[in-house]
Amino acid sequence: MNLEEATGQLRQVQTYGVTASRFLPYASMLPAFASIRSHIKKLPAERRLGAQLKMRKWYWASVFTSRYSGSVESTSTRDFLDLRTWFDDDDAIPGAVAEFERRFKDIDFASEVKSGSSIYNGVFNLLSIKGAKDWISGEIPPAEKLDDHHIVPASWGRKQLGGNRINTILNRTPLVSETNRHVISDRLPNEYLPELMANNGRDQVLAIMESHLISGRAVDILMREDFGPDDFEEFIAERRHTILSAIEDLLIKERLDLPPNLRALDARIEGTELSLRKRVEDTLQGDASAIPQHISDKVEERIQKATRRQASSGDEDFSLLSKKLEYFDLRELQDLIQNKTLWPSFAGAFGSKEALATKFGQLAELRNGIRHSRSVSQIALKEGEAAALWFEGCLKSRSTETA
Repeated sequence: MNLEEATGQLRQVQTYGVTASRFLPYASMLPAFASIRSHIKKLPAERRLGAQLKMRKWYWASVFTSRYSGSVESTSTRDFLDLRTWFDDDDAIPGAVAEFERRFKDIDFASEVKSGSSIYNGVFNLLSIKGAKDWISGEIPPAEKLDDHHIVPASWGRKQLGGNRINTILNRTPLVSETNRHVISDRLPNEYLPELMANNGRDQVLAIMESHLISGRAVDILMREDFGPDDFEEFIAERRHTILSAIEDLLIKERLDLPPNLRALDARIEGTELSLRKRVEDTLQGDASAIPQHISDKVEERIQKATRRQASSGDEDFSLLSKKLEYFDLRELQDLIQNKTLWPSFAGAFGSKEALATKFGQLAELRNGIRHSRSVSQIALKEGEAAALWFEGCLKSRSTETA
């Protein structure tokens, strides 16, 4: 694959979000990207999808860690070799990817004030993937008409903040040039947002704002009557939280390819799993020795692999039940809860083992279908949704009783 073809691949907006060359995070990354893509094409057909997903993780890790800002040649060679190994061994996660997954919440977006930097453009790419709509037309803008817009105007920032803080990527978003220059101009959001809501309805405006990773809470902050520097700081803190959530949801947890309904359902299943872990921890009163041996052995093996792969700093105590539970899958949670010795402690919440087994099966089938890019039948979808609702009811009712 040549560099032109590699650039064309990155212009797939729903996957990489590069709408134009000026929004490409790294031109220096193209040779590595092209080489990895070429290698994937040589893999057996049944392995290419998994390899593509791994390559995407590497790509976004490189973008948001500014990995290609230094010695490009040595980095490209190392990454190519690491990914080739990872394609053959799921446990051989490259250090760059593992580091990104551990530390992405430490990204200093507020300091990204220069258009064209890797992280700055990476956020713009993420907004394109989210389908950021123009605030006036409600349409996704064509690349040639995009403006890099200050949400809170630069003129206000120069007077109220000083320095470059007003230019942070947390205060920028893509809009059509006409909207930016002639409709919004130098006005504060507390002037133009009420106008938009009066003419289009609050819900419609909020939906458009959410496509720009501006939450409802952020909108409320922007609309404060006496908007000042403290409000600006609160706004960019809220938007940072929303952007990090999008990175975690779409890139870390690999929900990028899912349609919105399955993306939301996958997140809901994850919430159910977290609630189940918490219920187990509370019921066992933090006693890790209560874990049945056959489950404990599998979990310990998984923990050992993870710590070797991630070069753990040793600040995590894996003897704690809460830490061990992070390495349980759904079926292991089921096995623990239904264990002959432990079941009496859980029966009050879940009723019968038979009902619980059925619901775990339905939930697991749906999650596996979503996570492994398999088609999900309407029956599996409805049964999985019903199972999630059943678990939520069981866990909620029990929480109410113990409150």
